[in-house]
Amino acid sequence: MHRVHYNDTSAAAHEACLGESPCIVEGDVLAVISEGVIGLASSDPLAVTIDGGALRSLAPMSSAAILRETVHDADQWRHAVELALAHHLPIAPHFLPFALRCVPLSPSQTVVALTLDDVMMAIDAIRHRETQLTKRAALIDAESSHGLFLASALRKLATARRHLERHPPATIPVHPCGPP
Repeated sequence: MHRVHYNDTSAAAHEACLGESPCIVEGDVLAVISEGVIGLASSDPLAVTIDGGALRSLAPMSSAAILRETVHDADQWRHAVELALAHHLPIAPHFLPFALRCVPLSPSQTVVALTLDDVMMAIDAIRHRETQLTKRAALIDAESSHGLFLASALRKLATARRHLERHPPATIPVHPCGPP
């Protein structure tokens, strides 16, 4: 059963987990919105948000390791992560694989991760386009509006290519349920 306990402070949430209260059981979600903390109840409550407050934060590890190292199952982690996302709280990156794929995020909250093959293909496409535009620019007066436009486009393409060549692709977290 999925239950959420809202507390005024993370210290109060931690104490409630350690007390004799039958209300809070292992795996219940703990929410301290005023501190931006979401976690899971246990004898050692764990936070899924970057700021854990009085709850313990886990060191970065794979989702499989999290499931092995803790008493919580993937469904419990998913509930905690989804609640934190619903409140727009920053999640520790190693918990993101527990989020459902259908959690709506605005474009400002997402990052596009490219593989090395994606980056190399984009660089090759940019080089090809640069070659075509350079040949066309050689046939046109550089001071004409068309020539100025081509020069601007070539500068932008060169800048984009340099950015792609310098930055390694981001790693994509593996979803605990497997690839999409």
